[in-house]
Amino acid sequence: MSLRDIGFGLATAFGYGTADFVAKRTADRVGFVETLWYLEALGTPILIVLALLLEHVAVLPLGPLLLLVGLSGFSVVASFFLYRAFEFGTLSVVSPIASGYPALIVILAVVVLHEEITAADAIGIVLTLLGVVLISRVTTGAVSKAKDHRVGIVSAVAAFVGYGVFYFGLKLVVGPIPPVTAAALVRLVSLAPVALVAAQRGALRFPRKGLAGAAITIATLDSLALVAYNLGLATGHSLAVLGTVSGLFSAVTVAWAVVLLKERLSPVQWVGAAAIFAGIVTLALGA
Repeated sequence: MSLRDIGFGLATAFGYGTADFVAKRTADRVGFVETLWYLEALGTPILIVLALLLEHVAVLPLGPLLLLVGLSGFSVVASFFLYRAFEFGTLSVVSPIASGYPALIVILAVVVLHEEITAADAIGIVLTLLGVVLISRVTTGAVSKAKDHRVGIVSAVAAFVGYGVFYFGLKLVVGPIPPVTAAALVRLVSLAPVALVAAQRGALRFPRKGLAGAAITIATLDSLALVAYNLGLATGHSLAVLGTVSGLFSAVTVAWAVVLLKERLSPVQWVGAAAIFAGIVTLALGA
């Protein structure tokens, strides 16, 4: 395990956590399908340009390419469910459920890849995951009232499974396919199904008045977060650690609610923050 796993994991968490905070507020206004369309329509060209500028790839290996296309299917389905959870659920409930996907990554990394986890890694991972759950507990003055708690929770669980498989599977393709190019291909493959659903829902449009800034923010941060994760896969050592730290995006979302919406952390949430800090320090000391 190296500090790169932690660094790229934190960058991933910041990007996804901030994008999700903005996406939740946008989904409350225009619905989850239109919000997801903003992400794909604006994020795809951003990543394609970055890939062309940073990575000059002439030929892509067929096997990893086909696997990446399949994984993109998991990604787009998980994104639909996540944004659906944002629209129908309470952010501080659905976000930590979805952000629990690192637990699935850790299990798959150990079982499938036979990745070895030290005692320090195990303690750090457990503390970090526990902290995410605690800090994301519902508080009074939540970001928004839920339309349907049940729909939100079920959607978040589906996103949890989809993202767990997707982010684990990326380990098998990033390397044969350069990290930025892989991120761009994921967005490109996802664009068509999202556009189709958006067209059926009457949501295939430019950002509405007053939402252009939010749409650009969501697309840029979410796309760069995927790049950061892929760079971690390409240069780091422990998928379990990278995946666990990336799951802190839920804590980032809560932090923005505290800073911008003036929400207060409960005693349980402060315990969660302390557990996250202890987990990250444990992982760093074990690097």
